[in-house]
Formats: sequence, structure tokens, C-alpha cells
Amino acid sequence: MTVATTVGVRLETTCVSTMCNQFSRPLLEQMGSGRYDRVSLMPIPDDVDEWLAAHRTARKRSHRASGRGYRFGVVERHLHNQDIYDINTSAPERQGRPMANGYTQPVSFTPLPVYPCDRHAVRTYGVKNPYGQLVAYLWLYRAGDLALVSQILGHADHLRNEVMFLLWHGMLGAESMVDPDGFVVYNRHDSGTAGLREFKERVGLEEVAVEWLA
Repeated sequence: MTVATTVGVRLETTCVSTMCNQFSRPLLEQMGSGRYDRVSLMPIPDDVDEWLAAHRTARKRSHRASGRGYRFGVVERHLHNQDIYDINTSAPERQGRPMANGYTQPVSFTPLPVYPCDRHAVRTYGVKNPYGQLVAYLWLYRAGDLALVSQILGHADHLRNEVMFLLWHGMLGAESMVDPDGFVVYNRHDSGTAGLREFKERVGLEEVAVEWLA
């Protein structure tokens, strides 16, 4: 696969807020460690409708999930500890490997702090079923240009209902509204099974070489 020209992604580690700097500097160290020199990346769309028009399969699958009564939204994860644990333990394996120990233990999230700016924050998105139960989640770490998908997981019993496409669609729309100046990054492009790589390509992620900038 041909890798695009290197893209510079700036984490803005010298924000006016000390809290923002303390948040972004460890992320810069993590991403600049050498492991993430080539990642799955896509620009945050200025208009999510343009993304929907360009990605026909993702659009259809997201709309099918909506038609089945699933709804995307911002979630306060400390209010969904049991749902998150149920999602994490809904399958003994993911991507052909047993679930890591961190996913098999009950979770106890606390409320997120109030971040001083939109360019440095943890944002928590999810999809709920028609009964209000959280069945998929995505934790996004925003640091300057970087919108890092830190964790994304769906309940095994609901994956066939296309909830992950609705989750991705909703996340892009939310980020477009908050701050479209940046890039969504989802791990290395060669990570996971063929099924995960197909999902990445369906939603518009491509393998890109990245230079991580302060």
C-alpha cells in the first residue's frame, strides 16, 4: 500500500492553560514514541454530509442502525459503569485475541473535569438502544489537531445492527460541530484483523505517515 506524504499533526502543547499542557504533553510523548509513525487517519470533515455522500456503505449502515431505534449522543460515562462493563465482557475475544484484563474487571468512572478549551479535552460518545441502554462507546482524546480514538467498543449482541457505523458517523458530526480543524487517528493502520481494517477503510481512514509536533 502506498503511504501518503507525511502529515504534520500538532498537539498544541503550549496552550494558554496549564491544564491543557499537562493533558497534551503525555499524548505527544506517546504518539511520538516511534510506534505511531504510520497510523489510520482521516481529516475531520467540515461538513459531515459530505462524508456521508463520499462513503455510501458507511452511510447505509449508519442509517440502518438509526432505523432500528439506536441513537448516538454524548454520554457521561460515570453514569454508565454497568453498561460499559457489560459491553467489555460481551465477548471473550476481540480481534482474535482474549480480552485484556483491564476489560474484564468492573469499571468505576468518575465525572470528567471541565476543560478550559475545546482543543484539549476528553470527549465521550456512545450509542444507546431503544430502551436507553448504552451498547457502544468511543472515548476521544482531543489535543490540538489530534482527535485520538483512545477506546472504541460495541456490545457483541448489537454489532450486527451496524451500531459501530452509527457511532463513527455521530462522532464525526459532533467533532465537525465542535472544531473541524484536525485529524481523527485510530491506532496503526495495520492493527487488528482484516475485519477491523475493512471497517477503517469503509469509514474513510487511510494509512498515513505522521510527524507529531508540539
